Amino acid sequence: MADADVTIHRVTAAKAHLLDRVAPGVFDFDVRPELLREFLANPMNHLFVAVAGGNVVGMATGISYVHPDKPLQMFVNEVGVAEPYRRRGIGRRLVEALLAHAEALDCTEAWVATEADNAPALALYRSTGGLEARESVVLFTYKLLQADEGANSS
Repeated sequence: MADADVTIHRVTAAKAHLLDRVAPGVFDFDVRPELLREFLANPMNHLFVAVAGGNVVGMATGISYVHPDKPLQMFVNEVGVAEPYRRRGIGRRLVEALLAHAEALDCTEAWVATEADNAPALALYRSTGGLEARESVVLFTYKLLQADEGANSS
């Protein structure tokens, strides 16, 4: 399938039906309709998908936010592309769509984090013009509640 057969869409409540058919490996788990509705109801959440043959084969999510001391920014939360569609520029197109949307929202900056050994993600973010910060970062996570993650989508 040629890249021209892959279309990029911003998902809104009116376009939520696009997520009725999602290829394995795009999301970590199956899309849950109640969580999708909640996600789309928050105007600070942003979701773009790549569609091929009626199936979602890639996605990128972002969160726009404002601080008391900084103007609106975009956090690129997650990018996923189904295995058969990787290395075809789909991730790049999704990130570029999310960044263009951030600019349209008047975000002054966008940022993303990934693991230092995640070569595909590093290549993707470099290819979209991301500048690698030279600071060393340590990530902390907090397990607050037992999550009902549902069935794995793969």
